[in-house]
Amino acid sequence: MKRLLKSAFLHVRLPIRRGPNRGRWWSITTGRNYFRDRFVPGKAACLPQLVRPGDVVWDIGSHLGYTALIESGCAGAAGRVFAFEPNPRNRHLLELHLRWNDARNATVLPYAMSGADGEMSFGWEESQRASSIASHLGGAGWKVPVRHIDGLIAAGVAPAPHFLKIDVEGAEVDLLRGAQTLLASGAPLTIVLSTHTEALHDTCCAILRDAGFTIVETAAVAIARREGWAALGDVDLLAWRPAAHVNEAAQEAFRRIGRAG
Repeated sequence: MKRLLKSAFLHVRLPIRRGPNRGRWWSITTGRNYFRDRFVPGKAACLPQLVRPGDVVWDIGSHLGYTALIESGCAGAAGRVFAFEPNPRNRHLLELHLRWNDARNATVLPYAMSGADGEMSFGWEESQRASSIASHLGGAGWKVPVRHIDGLIAAGVAPAPHFLKIDVEGAEVDLLRGAQTLLASGAPLTIVLSTHTEALHDTCCAILRDAGFTIVETAAVAIARREGWAALGDVDLLAWRPAAHVNEAAQEAFRRIGRAG
């Protein structure tokens, strides 16, 4: 019954009431948090300080499009947003939200992103529905195309990004290993990366530091180290190459992001 009701009201929309997406249209089937600035509020508030007009943005793990909408507005008509979402249910809502809000600079791509090209199952196990790992590569569900960052750039599918938002539910290390050419290029690049275990977090930090990136962690990282990553779901790090120039105010705002994300 619940699924039938969701399907019936999927295309009913209301304006978001608070936060950086205030006034944008959003499906009522997604829950109250999106309308009340309770979905990753700290990260969402930081994006306008990190994405500049004209930027090429890759939003990897776009889910329903909340952060992609913010990035679309920040990048403007001269910018481009590439929103990656392999889950077909999420992708349908992602496309609706972008269309309802006339995000003409945004392109949706159906790929899961990892370290190499191929095809994998994508979904979840019943035992993991309430865990920090939601739909993920290797979970029970759909067969989806898998791509890697360097390969998509080389093939001309999308230009190299100036800004990367990554939330790939446990595949973050593999994804970075599939972006070695981009990470070594020296071009201006800013990354906001969600990590889902302490080991993944520390490995990602090591990869990025070795590639010459400066890293700032959210306050939530210290909480996760004390209480365990599962207590928060995931935490974020901000990384940038010197040429990208992230100002002190943006760094401090990111540092202050706490338990709510």
